[in-house]
Amino acid sequence: MSSLIALGTGGAATVTTMYLYVGVRGKNRINVADEHVPYWAFGIGLLSANAGTAFQQLAGIGQQLSSSFQGNAALGEWQTGATAAVLTIAVFGLKPKPWKDALCGAVAPSLFAAAGGLWALPASILSGLITSFIG
Repeated sequence: MSSLIALGTGGAATVTTMYLYVGVRGKNRINVADEHVPYWAFGIGLLSANAGTAFQQLAGIGQQLSSSFQGNAALGEWQTGATAAVLTIAVFGLKPKPWKDALCGAVAPSLFAAAGGLWALPASILSGLITSFIG
């Protein structure tokens, strides 16, 4: 056994996505509070970086979002860290909405990694910890 729970990153991303989907609906035995959705989705985003092609599209969403801001001349100079900050404010500053928070949370790890600097620390540290358990 090479890891603690032997799911693999693709399996863990799928299991976590299913858990979040079932839990957000609130009509089942599993219940995920609206305030916890961004954390679950962030975990899905971390796992998706190492999963199969079905999950790797999440990283593209964050890159496209940042590129659309950077390509807008009306905004002036725009760096990826600014997009990461806007995404973070959207998740924690606005009223919790499961689907907004799920999308923003799942996109955040790839966007944070692309921003670099302090933004990359949570994604890189947590990714290393998670993949060592599920490897």
